[in-house]
Amino acid sequence: MSGRTLRVRLGMPSAIDPGTAFEHDGALIAGVIADPLVDCDPATGRLAPAAASGWQVAPDGRSVRFTLRPGVRFHHGREVTAEDYRYALSRVVAPGTGSELAEHLVALEGYDDVRAGRSARLSGVRVLGKLLLEIRLTGPFHDVAAVFSHRATAPVPAELAEADPAGFALRPVSNGPYRLTGPWRPGEDLTVERFDGYYAANAAHPSGGAGQAARITFSTHPDLAGGHEAFLRGEVDVTEVPPTRIDAAARGGGPRFRVTPNPMVTFLAFPTAVAPYDDPVVRRAVAMCVDRETIGRTHFAGTRPVAHRVLPPVLDPSGPPPDVIPHDPDGARRLLADRGLTPPPRFVFRYPAGQGHEGWAADLAAGVGSGLGIPAEAVPSDRSSFLSELPLADGPFRLNWQVDYLSPDNAVGPLLRGVGYRDATLDGLLSRARGVAGAGDRLLVYREVERVLLGSLPVFPLWQGALYHLVGERVAPLGPLHDAFGEPVLRGYAV
Repeated sequence: MSGRTLRVRLGMPSAIDPGTAFEHDGALIAGVIADPLVDCDPATGRLAPAAASGWQVAPDGRSVRFTLRPGVRFHHGREVTAEDYRYALSRVVAPGTGSELAEHLVALEGYDDVRAGRSARLSGVRVLGKLLLEIRLTGPFHDVAAVFSHRATAPVPAELAEADPAGFALRPVSNGPYRLTGPWRPGEDLTVERFDGYYAANAAHPSGGAGQAARITFSTHPDLAGGHEAFLRGEVDVTEVPPTRIDAAARGGGPRFRVTPNPMVTFLAFPTAVAPYDDPVVRRAVAMCVDRETIGRTHFAGTRPVAHRVLPPVLDPSGPPPDVIPHDPDGARRLLADRGLTPPPRFVFRYPAGQGHEGWAADLAAGVGSGLGIPAEAVPSDRSSFLSELPLADGPFRLNWQVDYLSPDNAVGPLLRGVGYRDATLDGLLSRARGVAGAGDRLLVYREVERVLLGSLPVFPLWQGALYHLVGERVAPLGPLHDAFGEPVLRGYAV
């Protein structure tokens, strides 16, 4: 461990509370202040005991029991008990919390009652003893343990969160290797310090998951490009690199420039309830006009492979692509003509502004316009409102979906709900997959889900996920630099 401060540059988080931090920047902070019941080995993604010493999924897949470790403490000193999980999980689901992560717990008994405000606590979360917790589900889900590797399921103390909810959101308390030194003020630096009371028995990490740097200072800014410049000036040790700076960072960063695959897929998503995009043939014709290879080489320096699948490689590294959709504008026009269909009168592609998407979004729109012979443009939307506007979209839009926990179910189910697409065949296959106990047999069903999904094409996979970071020479990692999600393992960075 070191007595120095690790300096990290981030975008602007929307939240840092483990129960509400749903996007990348806030989740990175939440990941060092909170430990889940189980955690993912950074190198392999395999689940390992963390705040729980062990777990057991019932033979019928309808419940899971966790044995909590004794001596796990909150940052204010109190020992964590099973009752704290009953509170914390219910808090994520409660409508007053406003958590975008609530649907990760949709399979828990009592979810609908808490979500509707009819109950304050999830009936499916049962305290069987001070350190024994049982989670009951509304149906079989043999992958359920993976859900509890997400930081949203980490404990928070009710006595602090309930006494001052607004204050708690700015200075959350949990059980991780670092604790905040003061309240978060959006737009200002945020510092966390090593928590000496950390239990240090997280089996997913070297040194039991303990923090290696004495402190981590997060500089948060809405413009990611500034992080590259700050790194070159020697002001930060770790920064994410936006797409517009990839070439420059690759040229000047040398071994300090890190390209890491992550379980994310970028999609061209369609409003399937809006004509003409309610027709899968029209959706396929649009997709056939997108030159993914050329756009990827031009704007991502060839670092993001074309995605022919919905399941990220980390979840199914050996699976064959179920349906390769070629770049074939002539074929797209023939497809529409053969079916007696006309192309959309205009193609408008929306994407979130300020994240370096301008170049590739413009090329995507131009390719569709040229291929179908229609006017086309790429239109930026304010990042803060982009996600909330998606249910009202009247045209195609950019969608990134990164799994929040390593289960094929999380790669498909929430994605379909997010774009508002319902299909009885897909619903039946997903239900069937959740009830299969064997991991290999279960994956075969998820591949069938993927095949059906790519046939109807409510979302068209563009590129596999990758993250780009610069990591300074001061950093001496204990263990892997990045985890299975492509994120820097900040708790393991000594400086």
